[in-house]
Amino acid sequence: MTRMQSSDCEKLVEEATEASKHSLDVSAKIFEDAAKCFDKLGDRRKAGQYLTLAGDFFLDLDNKEKAATCYGKAIMRHLMIDDIDTAEILLEKGKEYGFSSSTHQYRIALDALERQTTTKIEEEISEEQVPEIEVLPEIDILPIEEEEDLIPLKSDLFSLDEDVQPKKQEFIIPQLEKEQSSTLSSYAVLAAVSQATREKSTQEIKTNAFVKNTSGESQFLEPQFELSPIQPIETLPVLSGKSTIDHSTEVETKDVEVPTESLDESDTLDLDYAAKAEITNEFEDELVDIEIINTIPFNFEVVKIKADFKLDEKKPTNEGLVFTWKKDRIEPGEKISVEYILRKRVERSIVLRKENKVSVVNLFHSVQQQMQANLDFVNTSGKVFYEILIEDVIPPELIVNETKTNKKIKPVTIPTHDSTLYRWIFSSLPPGDNFSVLYEFREKPLTRHYKDEIDCTDGLVRIEKISQPIVDSNQYEYMWLFFVEKPIPDNITIIDRIPSDFKLLLVDPPHLNPSIKKEKTHQELTWRLSPEEVPTAIILRISGEESFTPLAPSIEFARGDEIQLIERSTSSEKKLVDIRRLSQSQKESK
Repeated sequence: MTRMQSSDCEKLVEEATEASKHSLDVSAKIFEDAAKCFDKLGDRRKAGQYLTLAGDFFLDLDNKEKAATCYGKAIMRHLMIDDIDTAEILLEKGKEYGFSSSTHQYRIALDALERQTTTKIEEEISEEQVPEIEVLPEIDILPIEEEEDLIPLKSDLFSLDEDVQPKKQEFIIPQLEKEQSSTLSSYAVLAAVSQATREKSTQEIKTNAFVKNTSGESQFLEPQFELSPIQPIETLPVLSGKSTIDHSTEVETKDVEVPTESLDESDTLDLDYAAKAEITNEFEDELVDIEIINTIPFNFEVVKIKADFKLDEKKPTNEGLVFTWKKDRIEPGEKISVEYILRKRVERSIVLRKENKVSVVNLFHSVQQQMQANLDFVNTSGKVFYEILIEDVIPPELIVNETKTNKKIKPVTIPTHDSTLYRWIFSSLPPGDNFSVLYEFREKPLTRHYKDEIDCTDGLVRIEKISQPIVDSNQYEYMWLFFVEKPIPDNITIIDRIPSDFKLLLVDPPHLNPSIKKEKTHQELTWRLSPEEVPTAIILRISGEESFTPLAPSIEFARGDEIQLIERSTSSEKKLVDIRRLSQSQKESK
């Protein structure tokens, strides 16, 4: 049966070869049928080979969209059999002829090839947990000397939050002079421009204060400042819409109850933060005419404020939303403050090209109470845009559950060191047309970090355990990283526990595989390390059917036949941690 099917596929190849003498169009279509035939047999290599031939014939017919589709399918077939070299050759073929990256199959193939070649998602944990940071081309960004409105968009039609000022910048990019329109390499240049403009924008909260003493002399004070996460977003109060100064954020002069929930009660990182700027009069005389200025960058939404001051002015600037607060006097020893409840926003960059000139619009969108963000872009210029790059920076505290768009387009997702980048690429957008996307989020699980410092007769022993949930797995999976540093006694034993249904997927290094003892309610993992094996780092990957809260490991020292369980207090904190980078930095420091 198999031989008949194979021979049928070969007959189609012969027919396509013969048809090429008379009709390229007919030959290309038969080569497509031959590729489908080999696909049914599971022969991905031959399917990719004949899809490539079909693409070549469609290219000769100047049907570039159809050619790009065939090449895209061919790339996917070669990726299925790990033939990355051939897939990269086909990718270069696409770049050479300038296919539109909005072509469905070619865009999917490009995305898959990017993931497989840059992140190398294999069983090795160093490559699976965190992809390599994207490498973009080096570019020169030159200012446009004469005022020129490359994209006359109506800013009031953007989906903007109140008090957010869109920032529009225009540049000359010499590298684009050598690029043809709608090539993949030119989109990489646009991505580099987008990244450069984001890096230049301020992301830090600024606070300054000016006071006068009783003699009328002005003084500059630097307020004490704290920024810390608070409770999850669902339980924060919804804004009532009341305002004190021209639709300003609600300001309360009475106490606001800021939740003090223990971080250990939840394994998700909070999207919301409490920011507090505080001034203390440490002088013997009173201070007068106090003015404090806070600049909140637009990547934070101001949800609520508690202040001991009177709000004098609030205005958006290029650096963020600026609050100016005033107070008549502060008595000696008196302490006054202004406190904000802030919420992370989604940052958007819209990049449009006109020959070698590029316009960049930076926007910020709030995350709604339902853990959603709705972003919209409308072409109000009256012209067709032929190259559009839209990049949305998702805060590191969030995971995107789903994206809903009004167009048949999928994003390229790029994990970065401190966020996730969603990149949307369009070859054209007619006047009046729009692109909208609804992001649905969930909070990212926290990383637990246990630190033990134990004082023994040989010195101070430091032991750390980091437990990091894996968010893109169908099951509940965790990465565990243990660090043990010298000096230690003769031997050290580390004991940890995992649920009874969990299993070990990976141990690195393999020779430090723990012994496993099954108990009624859990499994006990044990490592016995000698001084020669320390310092060391051990990485585990574990998987199970339900989530659980990892605890601190137990530690035992042994001298001869004596075994001593160490009683100690363990400090624990939860945060975002990149295990691979942390492990690598530890190795470099040693």
